[in-house]
Amino acid sequence: MVSYKNLTPGTEYKLVGVLMDKVTGNPFKVGDKEVRAEATFTPEKADGETVVKFTFDGSGITQAAEIVVFETLYQGEVKIAAHEDINDEGQTVKIVPVTPGKPTTPNPGNPQTGDRSIMGFWIGLGAIALGGLTAGIFMYTRKKKEQDGER
Repeated sequence: MVSYKNLTPGTEYKLVGVLMDKVTGNPFKVGDKEVRAEATFTPEKADGETVVKFTFDGSGITQAAEIVVFETLYQGEVKIAAHEDINDEGQTVKIVPVTPGKPTTPNPGNPQTGDRSIMGFWIGLGAIALGGLTAGIFMYTRKKKEQDGER
């Protein structure tokens, strides 16, 4: 997702993205090919967001890498904006190669059980029920005393 500001609604723009290797500062390659993506869009409003989708075969990646997304915005053939900061943590993604037979996600540790997120609800409900029971007993006792006084 790429955010933009101050574009001219109804005008066609092209957004070009390239993945960069954070360590080398060069374009990230899968095989001999740089990983690039393009999206053409026509904004309805001056400010908004659009998507640039990167697609590549990651099965050949054998080493972990940190990649940074660079974007360049064009109106026609004219470059009008770019975001190219190799140290931007918000644009950085870590790639971890898949090793056959090993889990693809890190071990999250022991699972937590016994969710108590609605415990306050049950305590409040119990307090209301107890209050209702107490009021009922009080009213019953009072009515009983009134009846006993009239007999």
